[in-house]
Amino acid sequence: MKKRTSLHIMIDLMILAKEHFFDLLIAIVAGIVSFLSSTSIAVLAAMLIVKSAGLIAMPFAGIVRLMLIFAFLRGVSRYLEQYMNHLVAFKVLRTLRDKVFAAVRRLAPAKIEVSNKGELIAMITADIELIEVFYAHTISPISIAVICVLIYLTAIFIFSPIIALLTLISYFVMGVVLPILFSKWAKDTGSGLRKEIGDLNNIFLDLLRGIIEIMQFAYRDKAVDIVQNSNRSLVKKQARLIGQLALLLALEDLIVVLTTGIIILVGMATGLSRDILLPLSFGIFFSFPAVANVASLGNGLSQSLACGERVLNLLEEEPIIQEITDGINLSLPKGGKDCLIKIDNLSFSYGQQPVLKNFNLEIAQGEFVGIQGESGCGKSTLLKLIMYFLPADTGSISISGHPVRTINTQSLWNNISYMTQSTEFFEGTIRDNLLIAKPDATDDELITALKRASVLEFVEHLEHGLDTTLTELGDNFSAGEKQRLGLARCFLEDAKIMLLDEPTSNL
Repeated sequence: MKKRTSLHIMIDLMILAKEHFFDLLIAIVAGIVSFLSSTSIAVLAAMLIVKSAGLIAMPFAGIVRLMLIFAFLRGVSRYLEQYMNHLVAFKVLRTLRDKVFAAVRRLAPAKIEVSNKGELIAMITADIELIEVFYAHTISPISIAVICVLIYLTAIFIFSPIIALLTLISYFVMGVVLPILFSKWAKDTGSGLRKEIGDLNNIFLDLLRGIIEIMQFAYRDKAVDIVQNSNRSLVKKQARLIGQLALLLALEDLIVVLTTGIIILVGMATGLSRDILLPLSFGIFFSFPAVANVASLGNGLSQSLACGERVLNLLEEEPIIQEITDGINLSLPKGGKDCLIKIDNLSFSYGQQPVLKNFNLEIAQGEFVGIQGESGCGKSTLLKLIMYFLPADTGSISISGHPVRTINTQSLWNNISYMTQSTEFFEGTIRDNLLIAKPDATDDELITALKRASVLEFVEHLEHGLDTTLTELGDNFSAGEKQRLGLARCFLEDAKIMLLDEPTSNL
């Protein structure tokens, strides 16, 4: 996995949002108006106090009118800022989901075979949602803080250069030093937390699939222990992040209070008049929220960047097998006894674990071949190698005289009907799930396929026949019924080559 610095992750994520620059610009302008209005209200409130003390001649009603105007601007601009930030975030997240699904499709099926499926689910769902923190609460807050700080310092400098310098130091500590320190502190915790959430998802997937076995074989206590141990570790990391956030917020408040107190003392020591010092102190005190938004990023952003890194790595990951589009298209003969599939000195291993070694096989047109062997000897792997889901270590596989690595991927798959050990179904009707193999199939073709799989009678006795709904994963049918429907789907495709992985294991 490629390791990136936090800065590189943010730059890469911003590149993904470049199409929405104008929306971001609106959010930034609105945010600047919002914070300036908020600070102006505080300054005007101090001026009311000064007015009450008889230190300035400005009309009381004029100050109140200005406060009302800034209050209105604050409300409208704050709403616009939040709306535009989240609009950009949701647009980018929509794009990211499309890109992630496209990446999984590009990397499949090898990626699905070797990956932690719980981690993939976490990436597609929770990780992408957490990246929203970056787009909605990072890009514009940083820009807003920088511009607001420049405006604040310019205004303060007019009245007192030394107070402007002290305020600049406080802004720098809160807006730069704290985020960097807490981001580094929280980075490993955030990455570990995202990994543990993926692992916990995987545990739940396994337990849900095997819930019957858990109940049957009194595995319940062990299963509960597994979940509790994983959850305990997860909670520890979450508690660590919460503790870091609490410390950060306390330090922010401390900086604001100390800065305001020091400024009052310095103002008094330098002879700054009360009619200027009080509004200036109020303004500085209420100017910190813009900077505090950046300071808080150090903790919350750690998880968002950890998610961003995982998603970016997935988007950049190279597939184990590249889809072939510049090869040849298969044109298989309709008859004859010529060699259709030839496997020559094929070897393959998963990492350091050999599965096939110098395997040879020839299958002629029209020939039925059954391969037997103990579990783990490579029967399923052999079919995946023929489908070119995985690359052979050595040796070759040829279809009708053409090495599979030279055949266009879609052409290869269109000429082979492949049924895996576990037939997968999707929510929809029986008809919908059969039409996956041949979208334009007629009802007569569907009936013929069902008949060949010896499942027609079963379907005809269902109340809605072909329009009977299958639940998620087809769990409202038995394993044998699903396997026969899977066979029917293969028969419907009517490919020249059929690869069936334990097609009768549940019959």
